[in-house]
Amino acid sequence: MLIKRSLAVFAVLFIWATLLGMGTGPGTEVPLPEINFKATVRDDQDITTKVTNASWEGEVFFMGTRGKGTVTVFFEKIKKLTATGTGAENKSDFQVTMKNGDVVAISLDNDQRFFGTTDYGTFRILAKNIKEITFE
Repeated sequence: MLIKRSLAVFAVLFIWATLLGMGTGPGTEVPLPEINFKATVRDDQDITTKVTNASWEGEVFFMGTRGKGTVTVFFEKIKKLTATGTGAENKSDFQVTMKNGDVVAISLDNDQRFFGTTDYGTFRILAKNIKEITFE
């Protein structure tokens, strides 16, 4: 009797664990920002992707570091973001060309993501894989 009861408890736990692992996966949704920015992303394999509803971790600005300080650069002011190399402490270095012609150097965390939507689905890319982003 004890063995049957133990087997029943084991079976219930096994089924529960199996069903628990059947989640929906990483999902196909990307954050929908309040402003629809359009951009073209070129990755480190020179593949370009045009996106709408562009965002950086769901926001319409890049938040990174400049020296020891933290900077926020809004998409509406940016013409182009270009990778310049690998930075320290798990960061990538970028040159931001502003629409007014100014150029600003910032570092972004490698594991942060740029999101967007395409005609064929959603798009996400890690900072460390970005070569260039051009805003329309």
